[in-house]
Parts: sequence; structure tokens; C-alpha cells
Amino acid sequence: MENMARKEYTELQQGVDKLVGKFGMEKTLKIIAQLSGTSKMRTRQKEQTKLITTFVVSEAFKVFNVTEALKNRVRSLEYREARMASYHLLNKYTELSYKEIGKQFNQGRFGVYYHVKNCSEFLSIPKFNKSFVSRYEVLEENLIQFIAKIN
Repeated sequence: MENMARKEYTELQQGVDKLVGKFGMEKTLKIIAQLSGTSKMRTRQKEQTKLITTFVVSEAFKVFNVTEALKNRVRSLEYREARMASYHLLNKYTELSYKEIGKQFNQGRFGVYYHVKNCSEFLSIPKFNKSFVSRYEVLEENLIQFIAKIN
């Protein structure tokens, strides 16, 4: 158990070192503050939330291979997975309510809640959901890079 904790801490430290190497100390601190929810409220926060929301939805369609034809077929697996990942990431990285998140896909708050919970379950058992989890991780990494650039 202790070895696992050390390994995770080492991976965390390596991740922070990579961020510092890529963005510098000052920007890395801003990224961490933004992601942890400890950054100060700014007038730009609403604009940033709109940018993040638009980015997540459009990038999810790219990562999950949702073509123009599939956007009209809300029952397709690709569309459903892109929507579920979008809901989960928007819930995780913004302070939007479920109702506000659902507006992106014309769904209500209970639909968003269901998909966020379902996504968490998928992510908790990665070996049974390899395809989804790998695409989700790509989408999340792209989002973190995007957030770093808009700060």
C-alpha cells in the first residue's frame, strides 16, 4: 500500500515537473489554481467557461470520431460517448450546473447527472472500457493544454 502511494506521488511530481518545464513556474501555478478551484474570481471567468465549453464539445466530437452525419444520430455510440465525456469534463473543470451543461446537448439536468455518474463508473474500471478511457484521457489532456493557453 505504501509502495503504491510512493509510486503515485512520484508520478504526480513528474507531472508537475513536466508542466513547469513546458509552461514555466508562474503559469504552472495558475494552471494548478484554476484546476483546483482556488483561483480568484475574475470578470473573464464567464468568457473562459464559454470557451472551455465550446472547446470540450468540439474536441469531443473530434476525439470520438463523431462525423457530421452522426451528429444528427444521437443514438450512435460515438455521439453518446462524446456527450458523456463532455458532461463529465465540464462538470469536473467548470462550475456550471447540470442544467447549464445539459444545454449543450439539449438535455435536462437529470440526463447530465446520469451521464456524469455513468462516466465515473466507466473510468473506475478502465480495463473493461479501454477504448472509451483512452479517448477520454486524450480529451482531458487536450482540455488541460487548452486551459493552460487561455490563462
